[in-house]
Amino acid sequence: MDPRFNYVHGSAAPKLPDSPVREEQRVRRKRPVRKKVVQPEVVAFPLKRMIACILIGFMLVFVIISRFSAITEMNCRLSALAGEYETLKDSNRRLQAEIGSKINLEKVRMIAENELNMKMPDSYHRIPVKVPRVNYSLVNQEIGQDTKSILKSLMMACFGQ
Repeated sequence: MDPRFNYVHGSAAPKLPDSPVREEQRVRRKRPVRKKVVQPEVVAFPLKRMIACILIGFMLVFVIISRFSAITEMNCRLSALAGEYETLKDSNRRLQAEIGSKINLEKVRMIAENELNMKMPDSYHRIPVKVPRVNYSLVNQEIGQDTKSILKSLMMACFGQ
């Protein structure tokens, strides 16, 4: 029981506190409530998403590297073919010069006029004709497209050329 209410009627007066202000202050004070310690939030990393991003990154790097290797390989083949083309042009020029030096055009004209009864056409007999030139590079590209692999055709469709 509280000592304030222990007074019995007719008994001595209860002893008053020496400093009532302090008692009021004590009463007013409340025990401080301890704050909860803030725990750092544990962030759960989405492991599946991270693995998927890493795999996609590796696939992109692989596609880029394979594309550059294909370009390098094509460039190597192109330089080899360009060298071969130059040697063929040189040999063709040599053969034309050799044929030109061996053939006597005056002798060919004499044989054509005397033995074959050919005559030079007059100017009004000549009809200029335009013959379209065949672009052999387009024909080679069309032939080359049939032998591509599925993976290479998919890569060409994605990255174009």
